Order: sequence, then structure tokens, then C-alpha cells
Amino acid sequence: MKNKFTSLAIICFLFYGNTVFIAQEAAVIVDLKSKLSKSKDEKEKNQLIRDIANEYIKAKTVDSILVYGKKSLPYLKKTNDFVRLGNVNLVLAQILTSNLTYKDSEFYLKEADKYYKAANNSDKKAVVNYYFGLLYSYEKKFAESTDYLQRNIQYYLDGKEINKENKYYIMLSYQSLVSSSFVRQNYGESYKYLNTYIDFIKKNYPEKIEYAHEMLAGFYLTTEDSKKALNVYKNLLPIYTKQKKYENLAYVNRNIGSSYYGLKKMDSAKIYLNEALRYYESKNDNEKMADINSILSHIYFDDKDYQKSEDLITKAIQLSPEKSDNNFNHKSYYSAVKVYNMFRDSAQIRKDVHKRAELENIITDLNKISLAAQNERWFVDPSVTITNYTTLSNAYELLGDYKKAHMYFQKAMTEKDKAYGNEKMKELSNLQSETEVANERAKVKLEEETKRIQLQKEIELKALRFEFEKKQAAAKTNEERKRLLLEEDLRRKEIQFKFDQKQQAVLLKYNQEKNITKINQEKKDAIAKAELESSQNQKNIWAVGAGLSLLLLGFAGFSYNQKRKDNKKIAEEKLKSDNLLLNILPHEVAEELKEKGKTNAKHFDEVSVLFTDFVNFTANSERIGVQEVLNELNICFTEFDSIMEKYNLEKIKTIGDAYLAVSGLPVSNDQHAKNAVNASLEILSYIQQRKKDNPNALDIRIGIHSGPIIAGIVGVKKFAYDIWGDTVNTAARMEQNSSSGKVNVSEATYQLIKDDFTFEHRGKIETKGKGAMEMYFVNQI
Repeated sequence: MKNKFTSLAIICFLFYGNTVFIAQEAAVIVDLKSKLSKSKDEKEKNQLIRDIANEYIKAKTVDSILVYGKKSLPYLKKTNDFVRLGNVNLVLAQILTSNLTYKDSEFYLKEADKYYKAANNSDKKAVVNYYFGLLYSYEKKFAESTDYLQRNIQYYLDGKEINKENKYYIMLSYQSLVSSSFVRQNYGESYKYLNTYIDFIKKNYPEKIEYAHEMLAGFYLTTEDSKKALNVYKNLLPIYTKQKKYENLAYVNRNIGSSYYGLKKMDSAKIYLNEALRYYESKNDNEKMADINSILSHIYFDDKDYQKSEDLITKAIQLSPEKSDNNFNHKSYYSAVKVYNMFRDSAQIRKDVHKRAELENIITDLNKISLAAQNERWFVDPSVTITNYTTLSNAYELLGDYKKAHMYFQKAMTEKDKAYGNEKMKELSNLQSETEVANERAKVKLEEETKRIQLQKEIELKALRFEFEKKQAAAKTNEERKRLLLEEDLRRKEIQFKFDQKQQAVLLKYNQEKNITKINQEKKDAIAKAELESSQNQKNIWAVGAGLSLLLLGFAGFSYNQKRKDNKKIAEEKLKSDNLLLNILPHEVAEELKEKGKTNAKHFDEVSVLFTDFVNFTANSERIGVQEVLNELNICFTEFDSIMEKYNLEKIKTIGDAYLAVSGLPVSNDQHAKNAVNASLEILSYIQQRKKDNPNALDIRIGIHSGPIIAGIVGVKKFAYDIWGDTVNTAARMEQNSSSGKVNVSEATYQLIKDDFTFEHRGKIETKGKGAMEMYFVNQI
């Protein structure tokens, strides 16, 4: 969803300051680690830790930045260096937010905020607020997100002196508020933020005004106001042409084409879109080329050239990255085109077994990509959701399942009304009109007042000139003439100053009226929202009252026998829920959860973490087919579950084709390392036999590391038992550096089981984020 290294340039500045870049980063890190291992001075060791982290920042090695960032905290706490403590915690929060690790990110943000307040330091005030807003936005906690972002806006409006860095994050806060309200389809709110954002840019970043106008035009385009979008984009064309910003020109051409498509001017749309396409082809920008092909596909579809439309959307899918929101959009539209083409020959479809199977596959694929988009938290354009529901409705109608066809048709209509309903768009239109009329009225008034003041000034200056020309003509000496010139110049400056003051007063009044208009609009919005909520509450109260009445009437008819049946059913359902709970949680944790209603995370000093991963999973998926590989994965994981149970390992989760388990919890076990290795060797034996039985069986590699971890439940909805700590990361590195058909263990695990198995010592191997580590292959018995 977000690039992991978005904030790394900022992080360098915040955390460690500028350092000289050295090309051979790996050598520098090794040298610094060597010095760290020899150093005895605590202050020097802390400086070395920070230097190592700085090098990892340059190398963009996220795991290691986190490790060494955390290592620097104890010394800073000991020395009460609150500002640097705030900086380090903020950096850790930024990285974790970029990696979508929200819980940990929130913790470090709160720590950063705490230390900045302890230091009475406001240098990072807007930065912290922005990252709180960003974090809560990712978590879809929009009320909390808006609160923090609006704090930044208020911080700016209060007129206090704001440093350059904070001002930059205030700009980002405006952008986030626009985006957040737009994603929630609150177009009125988004439009208001957009206008205040443009005012902010004009005052603080005039060099970026074109980008602000791009955002405004994009807003118009997405809310289907193609005419306004076209006007703004066309104004940007000569600016970018003059500046020779060819990438921006291509982007604007793309959107002008989209605007013309919205206005149903297909020929003009094709001209601008093909102009943009030529630029992206020259740059080999596959994702942008895919985007243009998708829009052209829509145009040819509307022109009834269905084959050309299908060819273009197929090309778009091939060009775009597999795991992206754009690919999801392209695949959705491809399904729509395929189903529509079938719909045109509906009579034949119902008789054709192969076509029916193809339709069923389209439905399955559409549901899969919708689920993937939801899991990955991609932004899905409302129009794509509407298209998906319409496609499913058409597909089920072709299959003769009219009940489902009607259900999806209703969903499409509901989604359409939610996104582009008459009331919503009318509200936006009224808001735009009121804002524009008020602004235009105030603008005209300002221009008239400015002209009047300018005219008065010119009249007074001409009168002054006429008066002193007469005096100059009457003057008899050079000294008198010089004195008159000085006097005239002084009077002229007095007049200029007087009218400058008048002009400033008019400008101040204009800004006040503009703010009053904005405040009044916000009041109207608040009142309308309150009335809407009040009306909705009244409806809810009525509905609840009616429901309770019916419920009481229904209860009167229950007999004693019915109660007995219900009790029996409750007991059966309780047993099912208990079994289900035990299926996803360890027995001890499940019992604690049932007894107390909650469970706390626990620290375990010694466990062994086991990772497995199938080799060349993606390539095999392409070679033998996704469904076949998924079936094989299911068979293998089911067998792994049995093996884990046999050796008392706790399965934690599967991550794609990876399998994670741990030995030694929730009940401590001295044989945890031995059990983990025995389970791993049995997995290898199973995979070897599986390969003999099935030519499409997959190869596997396994890694194990032993050490301390924290384990507990994550969240309260769809919760899962999970483990955290450096031990988990190291076990993953053991698996990544293992080989096909091998169990790779760390030095820590080796020391625990060296008398129980035979090994192949591999020596020190460089690992991502951990440096060089001793590793051993366990020999199969």
C-alpha cells in the first residue's frame, strides 16, 4: 500500500543528521560493528550504535534500522536526552507505519510525543500529529485521524511562528484530509479542505500551486464534473510546456483525455490519451501504459468495438504489477467486458456447458480479487465496485440464478447511490456554488475597492503636482525650488502611505469576510449533520420499539419444552464455539480468555521458532496452475498440522506458502529445540515421499532459531495468537539462508541440541539485517 522507504530521507535528517556517504556500505558496517564489539566506553558504544543505524538507513535495511534504533534508547533514557529520545522514537514509528505495523508504531509515536513534551520542544509538533493522523487513517479510524490532522491546521491558523519542517507536514496534513474525506465519499468535506489547501499553498508554497490545481482537477474528474476538470487541466498545459516538465505534461494529457471521455467526446479523448501513451512508451513505464490502455478500452467499448476493448484491457492487465490496486481495477473491467459480450448471446450461453463453466470461473475470479483488494487495503474506486456488482448480477442472470442476480443488482444500485446519489451530488454542487459565489462576490468587491482607492490616490497626487508646479513657477531662488521639491516628495510619500493603509484595511476586510463565510458554512454543515443524526436516531428508536413489541409477543408463545430444546441447542453451540476457540488458540490461552474475558501477552525466555517455505512457489504456480499448487499446499499444511501436534509444537500461522510454528509455549518445555528439529526432519521425510507420489510436489527449506519471545493475542476482532521478538526475525533469516530439502539452525539452537544430532557446519553467512551468523545444517537420520 505504501512504499516502505517513503520517509527515509526525512528519517536521516531527524535521527542522525548528515554524514558523508561511503560507497561500500557493507564494509563500513562491518568495521563499525567490530569497533562496537571492542568498545568499553558507554558513550562511545552509543555513538557507534547510532552510526551503524545511519548506515542501515542509507542501505534501506528496515529490520536493522529498527534493531539498532531500539538499542540506542537505553543510553538516551539514562542521560535524559529527551529531544533525541523523541527523535529516535519518531523514526521507529515512521518506519513501522510504512511497514504497516500499526500497534508498535502507535506505541513509539506516543513515546515520541511524551519526550518532546518533557523537553518542552515544539520543533516536531506537526510531524508527530501528521504521523498519528496517517497511522489512524491506515487503520480506518477516521475520526481519530481527522482530529490529529486538524490539530495541525489549527496550529497554522493560530498564526504562531512555525519552522520549515512543521510547515511541510502541515501541507501533508491538508493533503491527507482531502484524501481521507474523499475515500469516505464525503465530497463536500473534501472540497472544503481542498479550497483551504489551495489557499495554504498560495501563501506558503507558491512554486507548488500547479500541483494544488492538479488535485482540484482530479477531484472534479472523479466526482464526474468533467467540464470543470477539463478547464483546469487545459490551463496547466501551457505552464508545463513552458517549464519543459514532460512527465507532468503526459499526466495532464492523460487526464484531459479522461475528461473528454466523461463528456463523451471520444475522438478528442483518443488524441490526448495517445499523446500521453507515446510518452510513457518512450519511458517504458508499464503501469502508466496499462492505465492508458484501460481508459482506451472503456472508450472502444462505448464505441461498440468490443474485441478492441477486450484486447486493450488484456494488455493493461499484462502490463500492470500483479499485486496492485490498478491491476485489480483492470481485472474487474476485463470481467465486465467478458460477461457483457456473453450477455449479447444469452440464449446460446445457457445451452453451452463450456461457456457456463467460463462464467462460473469469472464469478470466482471476481470474488477472489475483491477479497484480495480488501485484505491488502487497496483504494477501490467506487465506480469499480459498482461495475463489479453489475457484472456479478449479469453473470448470475445468464446462469439462471435470478435471486443472486437481483441481490447484486440491488447492491450495485445501493453503492451507486452511496457514491453518486442525487442528494450527495446535489449537496456538493450547492456547496461548490455557494463557495464560488461567495468568493466571487468578495473578489469583485475587493477589485472595486482597490480601483476606487487607486483612483483617489491618483487624483490627490495630480492635485499635489499641480499645486507645487504653481509654487515652483513663483519661486525666485534655487534654494527655494530645492526646498519645494523636498516638501513635494515628503507630501507624496504621506499620500502613498495613507492609501497603502486603506488598501491593507480593504484586504483585511476581504479575508475576514472570506473566513466568516467559511465559518457560516461549517455551522450549516454541523446543523445539517446534527439534524440528520437526530432524524436517524428517531427512526432507530421507532424501529427498536416496534421490534421489542414483536419480541415480547413472540416470547409469550414459548412453552417449557421449547426452552428445553433451546438449552440443548445452546449447549451444542457452546461446545462448537469452544472447539473453534481451541482450533485457533492454545488450550491455556483459550481457558484464560473464557474465564477472564481477556488475556495478557506473556514473555517466554526459551523457545524454538520454526519457519518453513516452499521453494520457487510462484514459478511452480505458473508452471502447473494456481489451483493445482493451492491443492498441494493444503495437503502439505494439513500434514504439517499433524506433525506439530505429535511433537507438541504450537502452530502460529501460515503466511502465503510459509508455515510458522513454535516449540516451548504456552507451556515451557526443556526439549523445545529437540522437538522442533524432530518435527522439521519429519516434514522433510514427508516431502521426500510426497515427491515420489506426486510429480508436482514442492521442494521445501526450513529454518530454526532459539531464544526469548513475547506471545499473545492480537486485537479484539478476528483475533489471532501471535509471537514477536528478534528470535522470530532470526528464525526467518535461518529459513531464507537454508537450502532445498535442508533444516538450517542457528548457533543458539545448535548449542542446545549438539549432542542429539549430527551437523554440517556452514560457517558464518551474511544475513539481511543481522550481519554474519553461524549456521548449521542438521543431518537427516
